[in-house]
Amino acid sequence: YGGRVSLIVSFLAVAIITILGIIAGGIAGYFGGAIDNIIMRICDILMCLPGFPILLIVGTLVEAAGIDLQYRIYYLMAFLTIISWSGTARLVRGQILSLREQEDMVAAEAMGYSTFRKIFKHLVANVMPQLIVQMTLSLGSMILYEASLSYLGLGAPEEYAAWGTMINSANDVNILQNY
Repeated sequence: YGGRVSLIVSFLAVAIITILGIIAGGIAGYFGGAIDNIIMRICDILMCLPGFPILLIVGTLVEAAGIDLQYRIYYLMAFLTIISWSGTARLVRGQILSLREQEDMVAAEAMGYSTFRKIFKHLVANVMPQLIVQMTLSLGSMILYEASLSYLGLGAPEEYAAWGTMINSANDVNILQNY
């Protein structure tokens, strides 16, 4: 029960990160050129941002804005999702750059398939094993982010059982002495 908030928030964030990364990386890898350069420079900028310190700042701003406590963690994870898709986009782009020159893509081009179909049906399908590993690793990071924010009081409120709030409440001296 205590992991419900942590896991739901983390799974949602990883799913959205993966979708954004597939779209951006697929477009960058397939088209290349100026589009690739623009998307990858955006990824470079986002990858330079330190996630947790920025989350602390945004958490403080969200708290100061008076947003309801039960929705605060969703705002923070949405912000984290916006700045975290760049790693997945780079992974997808790199795989598509190597896959787009293979014979099945030449055959898809000769058959007149649409660009959307070539990218998302043929190329992204071949990237799925790497994406599954990326999603698994990202899930652990998202759980740690959520638990850390909740422990510091910037995430889920104490009324909700999240792993960070449970660890924070264990710091209470009465709990440690009586149990």
